Amino acid sequence: MKKSFADRNFGFYILLAAAFIALAGAILYLALDGGDRTFTILGFLLALAGAVSTILAVLTRLKFAPLVPTALYAAASALVLRLALPSLSDLWNKVNFIGGNAVLGMTFAGVFLLCAVLGTVSCFTGTEKR
Repeated sequence: MKKSFADRNFGFYILLAAAFIALAGAILYLALDGGDRTFTILGFLLALAGAVSTILAVLTRLKFAPLVPTALYAAASALVLRLALPSLSDLWNKVNFIGGNAVLGMTFAGVFLLCAVLGTVSCFTGTEKR
């Protein structure tokens, strides 16, 4: 049975939007890296893997398919947040001990968290029409 985009639910399009946001965020994350201590290649790879794993939901009818990119987005958000917190503590305490760009770190953590929330909504709404 051939599957078309007409058979898809609103959750599928939310998941696609999260994938495009995560892909753009991952590309910007890598482009703005600059050797800063608040950035790591693992954060980029987790966000990129989440965006790429959306293909699983596009090509299959597996019920758990939206969960895979959602988990990867959540892991990317947590990793980026963990790396940005020491730089954020420098801002809070008005010292320059750790260094790093806390604002960009928190921005990317928020972008990947947004993707995780969109993926969670997609998990609960489903990707297939009934």
